[in-house]
Amino acid sequence: MVARIESLTKSIQGIDINFSIRTIPLVLLGTLFVSFGLLINQLGFYQDDWHHVYFAHSLGLSRLWDMFLYDGRPLAAMLYIAGFSFLGFTPLHWHISTLILRYLTVLFTWLYLKDIWPDHKRPVAWAALLFAVYPLFKLQPLSVAYTVHWVGYLLFSISIWAMVQSLRNPRAHWAFVALALVTSGLHLAFIEYYSGVELIRPLIIWLLVSGDTPANRQRLLKTLRLWSPYILVFLAFMVYRIYLIPSPEPGYERNIPTVLFDLFRTPFSTGTKLLQNILQDTLFILVTVWGNVFTPDLFNLTQPANIKILIIAILFSIGLIYYLRHLKEAKENSSEANPSWHRSALAIGLAITVLGPIPAWLTDQSVSQDNPLWSGRLGMASMVGASLVVVALLEKLVRDRYFRTLTLVGLVVFSTSWHILYTNDYRWSWSKQSHFYQQLYWRAPFIKEHTTILSDEEIFPYMGEYPTSFALGNLYPKRDQSLQLNYWFYSILRRFGYQIEDLMAGRPFEYSINFGRFQGNSLDSLVIYYRPEENQCLWVLQPEDATLRVLPPVLQQAAALSNLERIERASAPGHRMSADIFVPLPETDWCYFFQKASLARQFEDWDQVVELWTTAEKESLRPSNGVELLPFMESFAHRGDWEQAQILTIRANQLTNGMKHTLCPLWEQIASQTTPSNERDRVIADLNDRIGCLR
Repeated sequence: MVARIESLTKSIQGIDINFSIRTIPLVLLGTLFVSFGLLINQLGFYQDDWHHVYFAHSLGLSRLWDMFLYDGRPLAAMLYIAGFSFLGFTPLHWHISTLILRYLTVLFTWLYLKDIWPDHKRPVAWAALLFAVYPLFKLQPLSVAYTVHWVGYLLFSISIWAMVQSLRNPRAHWAFVALALVTSGLHLAFIEYYSGVELIRPLIIWLLVSGDTPANRQRLLKTLRLWSPYILVFLAFMVYRIYLIPSPEPGYERNIPTVLFDLFRTPFSTGTKLLQNILQDTLFILVTVWGNVFTPDLFNLTQPANIKILIIAILFSIGLIYYLRHLKEAKENSSEANPSWHRSALAIGLAITVLGPIPAWLTDQSVSQDNPLWSGRLGMASMVGASLVVVALLEKLVRDRYFRTLTLVGLVVFSTSWHILYTNDYRWSWSKQSHFYQQLYWRAPFIKEHTTILSDEEIFPYMGEYPTSFALGNLYPKRDQSLQLNYWFYSILRRFGYQIEDLMAGRPFEYSINFGRFQGNSLDSLVIYYRPEENQCLWVLQPEDATLRVLPPVLQQAAALSNLERIERASAPGHRMSADIFVPLPETDWCYFFQKASLARQFEDWDQVVELWTTAEKESLRPSNGVELLPFMESFAHRGDWEQAQILTIRANQLTNGMKHTLCPLWEQIASQTTPSNERDRVIADLNDRIGCLR
């Protein structure tokens, strides 16, 4: 593949175009767009996004103060109050905003790196390019939850840039110092993630004052003097973080630096564990993360999306190789003329890499040992340093500039492809969520408070039980502003296993997640089955569905818990499902007719079910599973249209295996509830014979 790319690039060598270093911002923007922007209009809300949205939408913007107080970052509420006021609740707005924040972070990082090493603009540009797509952080699609992280990162980058400018521009020294101090204080006030890399400042100052102060003692004193305002801000942050943040309730603690305190109580054991985390996480950030990037999944050509990603990767490789080969520095070959650049870059890079996870280590968390999906966020501050380390090693170890370029392009392109690959998974997750919430709202215009939604397992990728619960809270109105949630979602297998006898007996539910509370009872539950990947609609089960052989065994057992009385036929007065938060689906989809028919069937409105079937027939809509014909079949029977009821029964039996175990008892029920007639008895006898009810 590399040979083919090299051949294609050589074929356009005749086009002699040189690129100025000033084009770097555009290339960084393009790289970020390819990595994160191609699917941006098909992404939604995930995981921790949902409790932010819930508080702002269902409880009101002012309650964000309470949420962030529980989160241990009370001042971050200001960001989100402004964010929801300006961006609203449309997912696309948040995704665009977060991508802009990431771009500005990368841009200011490039600006301060090139001013630290003004004679080495090419390798610095390489480091910025790699930083833009460094494969550690996998949560870019969580646009709401990670807005504060990217705002903090941006403020830190601006602060370092302003500090460098204060040393490079003596005339504006104090103006830049003021900007650096303000942005430093803000990022520390909003989020603690970049407090560790604040300690990189003396190393940068030491490097920058080397020309003016060659003597080490004077250089050290000058470094300490220039660093002193920043260390005062940092110490103020430490006091604020440890002692001044108010507690939302007595005894509540969040992200307390317990390891820092333990170092004084048990220095040997705590220090050993801390050293272990430092070594493991540093190796993980610099080396192990690349194992995720070079994934065979990219070459799974049975998936159409992977073919598209591969084509994008090839085209991106060609363009990037050509660009980097024709990128000219202000001083031609300056980095080659002074090969010592890699030493200072390696030192600064390693220092940033090690300093970055300090907030995580002090709160007994680990980048490499915690949940591999979410723990990457703990190393975000290290990504700049890791990028510098990689480029510095390339400069040192790979002498041929062309092969250095190919190596860098390979890293960037594979990382970009990895970002697109998992972003596509997020896209599918949002599609599945969107269909679920819309179908649930069709099926249940309102659900009584304190209702639990039970499924056999978690139903959405990149979600979980509590995010799904907060999402449900946005679907229906909340009458007060308490922390009590009206609905909660449980995975039966995850929470209760196959031992659900206590659920059948009426188990109280009490759940608390910092800023969320739920109280309910297992007898006030709705049991659902959701498999859209099998071309099925959402099924809100009823006790009679225990006979459905297509259900997992645990749901056959749990179906008896499903209390349809929790569903009300009409939505709350004046309330509609938010079209900003949720994606409204057209009411011409088969699942619309199935959900509305199931709702009407629940209230024995047989006429409406028949009307829905007539409309669906005109639209040539058909189900893929026989279960979804049951409301219509039963309604035709109660209407006395025995021929149509018979046709739908036979069709349901043909569509899905094992339907006789559901159809036979249903027809027994119909026989007991309807008026005898010759036609009815003939149809029942014929169906008993065809389906095998009497065998």
